[in-house]
Amino acid sequence: MSIAAFKEKSQMLAEHYGWPLTSAKGYVDGETFRRRRREPPAHALVGIDDYSEGFRAGYFHRPLSSSGPSAQ
Repeated sequence: MSIAAFKEKSQMLAEHYGWPLTSAKGYVDGETFRRRRREPPAHALVGIDDYSEGFRAGYFHRPLSSSGPSAQ
């Protein structure tokens, strides 16, 4: 995914679901790590900030909130 596409997807998720932009960026990063079958960084798995919450939601393919994209 190009940097422009990454930024656009993060921005779209933040606007559409009302997430903080940092959560949306984490979500897109988590999806990317999962799709590439890469090990997630430790700080993203244990962090309590918005980015880490979004990363885990994207990596483990689960919704960030009740209004977010559902796991398929």
